[in-house]
Amino acid sequence: MYDILVSMNIKEMTKLTGLTSRTLRVWEKAGLLAPQRGENSYREYETADLTRIFYIMSLRKLDMPLSEIRDILSDSTDEKVALSEHLTRLHQERDRLSGLIDNLTIKLEKGDYKMSKEDFELLKKQNLQENEKKYGEEIRQNYGEDTVNAANKRYLKMTPEDMKWAESSHKKIVDLLNKAFAEKDELMAREAVELHAEWLSFYWAKPITAEAHKAMTQMYVDDPRFRKNYDRDYTGVTEFFRDAVINYYEE
Repeated sequence: MYDILVSMNIKEMTKLTGLTSRTLRVWEKAGLLAPQRGENSYREYETADLTRIFYIMSLRKLDMPLSEIRDILSDSTDEKVALSEHLTRLHQERDRLSGLIDNLTIKLEKGDYKMSKEDFELLKKQNLQENEKKYGEEIRQNYGEDTVNAANKRYLKMTPEDMKWAESSHKKIVDLLNKAFAEKDELMAREAVELHAEWLSFYWAKPITAEAHKAMTQMYVDDPRFRKNYDRDYTGVTEFFRDAVINYYEE
């Protein structure tokens, strides 16, 4: 059949091989194909090109890289040697995937979904850098270098359980405040204030003072970056929070 083939354009070649014209152009650019050019510079594929394309397809099904296929086609690399080396890499990749599958299976069986210790330490450092970029100047001006540095050191010593408590506690604070604001519930607001004081003291490694707590919530009001953390459902929750803190210490 192929012996009587004279020439085919790229559209005819894609129909015969099932390849896209883009794939043929990529292979050509990679040096795997070199079709002749006819009138108007249109590509013309001969019998030898078709044979070469099917050979390339067979190697690509083995996940052989284009660069190595090019070396085989140009006779700069022995086909058997190249295929043997590729087989070795496939075995190595299989072993790597097998190890990942085994580790993931064990994690799921144990219910151990935690990140590695190394990744957790990196996460904390990245969080501190981001926090410093966003709020470092304000909190250092308000509370001093020693307080902030001590808080950062404490944060770096946090365990995954500590961080989980801190994150869930802050979410609870915001939930309580928004609900208390909507329902005008002073007892619920007081609960949020007490939990917030505990949350801050957890970071600061010492109980927060009344003045520091009031100053902190005033900073929330003054800075839109902090405000958006509390005005989640309603505008004005941040001022409501500040007033609740003031009332808490004046009672």
